[in-house]
Amino acid sequence: MAAAACGGRATPHGWAPARAVEVGGKDMVLVPYKSKLFSLQPDSATANWQFPPKDKGSYPVSEDASTRIKEMIDALSIEGTAKKELEQRVDDLRLTGDTKDTLKKAIDASAASAGEKKDLKTTIDAAVTFESDALKKLQAIYGDLGLSSDGETVYVTTFRGMVFALDTDTGTPRWVRDAGSQIVGGVAVDGDMLFFGTKDKRLYAIDARTGERTWAFEAKGEVWSTPTLDGGAVYITSLDGTVYAIDKAAGTATWTFEGARSGIAAQPVVADGAVYVGAFDNRLYALNAADGTMKWSIKGDNWFWAKPVVEGGIVYAASLDGKVYALRAEDGSDAWPEPFDAGAPVRSSPVVAGEGLVVVARNAVLYKLSLETGEQLGGSPADLTDESTVEADLALVAEGKVYVLPKSSNFWIFATEPELRSQGSFPLPN
Repeated sequence: MAAAACGGRATPHGWAPARAVEVGGKDMVLVPYKSKLFSLQPDSATANWQFPPKDKGSYPVSEDASTRIKEMIDALSIEGTAKKELEQRVDDLRLTGDTKDTLKKAIDASAASAGEKKDLKTTIDAAVTFESDALKKLQAIYGDLGLSSDGETVYVTTFRGMVFALDTDTGTPRWVRDAGSQIVGGVAVDGDMLFFGTKDKRLYAIDARTGERTWAFEAKGEVWSTPTLDGGAVYITSLDGTVYAIDKAAGTATWTFEGARSGIAAQPVVADGAVYVGAFDNRLYALNAADGTMKWSIKGDNWFWAKPVVEGGIVYAASLDGKVYALRAEDGSDAWPEPFDAGAPVRSSPVVAGEGLVVVARNAVLYKLSLETGEQLGGSPADLTDESTVEADLALVAEGKVYVLPKSSNFWIFATEPELRSQGSFPLPN
């Protein structure tokens, strides 16, 4: 999908950045690509798992569905040994293949009543059908991945509107939920709560352990941004041009900002009592986090879609006009002699790494800039030769490494210290 600019209509653009995780002492990199998610070993293209799996016949029903089925079996009016035998068959239940029929035949052969058998088989059919269908036509993973505090669960939103909680180590499902609307943004995680927005103008708060809804807030426009959490507030933007501060516990609006003259799809950033966010009216806004009043704004020559970065009292913001702006957080005045011109639109959010600002333009050229002056530093520019466009956000990991994910099927790793240099590219699994 492509994005228009200069007054055109926005469509979802790019996809989620890669993310490094550690689970049980094992390092891995989670790489979303189009409608797939890969778990790779660090610095290689070796896959631990991929989602959806190549072989759906080996993919189990979710832990949630398995638990519900076992609870029904435990309530059957049959003796304990027979219950255990049925529960063991539930452990083998897969989304395709003959495991469902095998389980249902075992239920028919049990001493359960006719009504118990019917209810149990209906539940099994519904779970397998729903979860099997959920894996089909995910369309895209546009939004940021969410990660539990212990790193053991990754939360994935899909454009089709399905939300998955996956075991980070194996990629198998813990639970699956249908949001009822397409999802562009990603998941924000706060302890046992998850937050995400939808195209039907809602922000949802759900229980991270169960996927059950806690509350829903209705915005005035489609919510494309990944929510931003800060203290007791959830900050979101919407395509009608509004910024919202939502009470995290109650799900009610604390304040709204409606000063943008066009839609907003960018994720807001909160720092030092201010909210920074770009809009499709070519402006970057600084708002007071306490009440949503505007501190200042600056105008570029095209949309601000990339999430800004705040470091050392300076706001670094990239625009589709191809420029990177450095602005003093206190008043929006220029911190560099002039904006840096990347020569191509910048959709990806930059990162601070190696004592510089690392930026990638849509034309797959990577830069490391001085935080103080905006001048190019050692190893810059780095041209990802023969690559397609780059629109996923950059991802910063330990040791100053930056992950770059182009629209081609290669995954790039760059070191940022002492200068910008490639550490290789790796083809994603087919």
